[in-house]
Amino acid sequence: MKFINQLFKGWRGTEVAWLSFSLLSIILLSVYSGDTTLGIIAATTGMMYTFLAGKGKTSCFLFGLINTPIYAYLAFKSGYYGDAALNLYYFAMMFPSLVIWLKNSAQDPEEGIIRTRLSAKGRIILALLCIACAIPLWGILYALNGARPLCDSLTNILSIAAMILTARRAIEQWILWIAVDAIEVFMWYKSWLNGEGHISILLMWLLFLANGIYLLSLWMRIEKRQTLKITENPDPT
Repeated sequence: MKFINQLFKGWRGTEVAWLSFSLLSIILLSVYSGDTTLGIIAATTGMMYTFLAGKGKTSCFLFGLINTPIYAYLAFKSGYYGDAALNLYYFAMMFPSLVIWLKNSAQDPEEGIIRTRLSAKGRIILALLCIACAIPLWGILYALNGARPLCDSLTNILSIAAMILTARRAIEQWILWIAVDAIEVFMWYKSWLNGEGHISILLMWLLFLANGIYLLSLWMRIEKRQTLKITENPDPT
């Protein structure tokens, strides 16, 4: 009960309702469609990770450690080799990210961690690096005869950048996650049409997309509030 209370401390009733709706939608529709148990586990743990990360809860990493190896296996089976490798990277990044989050907890437990924001120069450098890295990866995945290599390369590079920004607690991560979610929806929809994908994974990405838009606005509000508190009560040290 203490663990559950910690998970939902500071949540609005609408947020709990949305999470419940998302999880039930994935489970019920996946079971009805005859999806695999691994697909359902990957989708539900991925949803829990995203929601908790959006709320700034360090407990999100527990679900991330379950989700990433399972999703990597499913992506590999579907021919998304870049996506599979990416989730192994996610798995490795869970540990340093957890340490950084624990060191940057907000004074108010309900706000989770202290949010940050990139400078204008930082955003430009980030965009140029993403473009420079996505092009050669596209060529590699194409040579490996991967499924939809352009989309796979874009989701990989944007996700790596977003995960780094997640560790830095930067708001811009949610802009990148929204872009990744939209591309992943397209990828898994095409796989599902071809009888190669998982309806649970497609539903997960659709819900991630809606969730990412909401969490971007949430982080912007909390970051503004935290910045105001720091300005009004500067650290005397």
